[in-house]
Amino acid sequence: MKPTFHHRSINDPFDDPCVYVRVLREKRALLFDLGYTNRLKPNDIQKITDVFVTHTHIDHFIGFDSLLRALLRRETPLRIFGPSNITECIEGKLRGYTWNLIKEYPLKIEVFGINENHISHVGFYAENCFNRTDYGEKPFDGTLLKEEYLEVKAARLTHQIPCLCFSLKEDFHINIDKAALNRLALPVGPWLSEFKRAVRENATDNTEFKISGRIYTKKELIEIAMITEGQKISYVVDSSIDEENIRKIITLVKDSDTLYCEAYFLEEDRERAIERHHLTAKTAGMIAREAGVKNLVVMHFSPKYRECPDAPEKEAIMEYNRE
Repeated sequence: MKPTFHHRSINDPFDDPCVYVRVLREKRALLFDLGYTNRLKPNDIQKITDVFVTHTHIDHFIGFDSLLRALLRRETPLRIFGPSNITECIEGKLRGYTWNLIKEYPLKIEVFGINENHISHVGFYAENCFNRTDYGEKPFDGTLLKEEYLEVKAARLTHQIPCLCFSLKEDFHINIDKAALNRLALPVGPWLSEFKRAVRENATDNTEFKISGRIYTKKELIEIAMITEGQKISYVVDSSIDEENIRKIITLVKDSDTLYCEAYFLEEDRERAIERHHLTAKTAGMIAREAGVKNLVVMHFSPKYRECPDAPEKEAIMEYNRE
């Protein structure tokens, strides 16, 4: 199966947590957290359409300014999702600059703030010198983004302040069986994208496709489609180590193909983790095991472990593999 999502952590575990996800079929990218992003290439930044911010501590939000500067002349809007204060934080950053020469610039920033029951929507547009436009609220049911190919969900945690965690899931994945394609003597071409879309949208069996001058129905072609469960990627950082948070996290990240999870403190420093509202590496491993995660990537380590940089990962993986 060719993966739809290509994902990676931008920085090392002791630097700002930030995960970049390429959505290959749409030639776009998603960004989880907005800390230091200067390791991204300009071409990578231009692909970013949606940013999901856990909270607005400096190591998760300082990259907004560089992202803004890079995208000012881009036609495609930028959507930013975050906790309820995200709107005021972005508004404050935008007010820190003078915008008298940008009215012909195309950039539109759509900001979505999540509280316990609602999502607020506010727009900031270059043509209006980034003055605020309010669009009101709608109910929040856990889903932030629902599109043809993917869905992003969030859960609200506590980190002394509200903090979000996220999951990204592909509904299902459609691959083309090349052997079946050859059996039917069918060529590759643009029609395959149309066919995949018809399968994904559950089009009727008599939906027609013109291939090399001949008409085929979806029913005649369905044997070339191999349908498998889509990828799921989850992202969890800066969570207080309490039972309610852990329950919410396990529910959200269940059956993830990859979980990116903080391992800020070692278990021996559990009291410090409680004081600082972070997870331990052992807790990260337990969460991944209980949630049936296939691959655990730990990140966001406390600087105190720079002399033993492998220790958080070792502790997390040991707990993850415990029977």
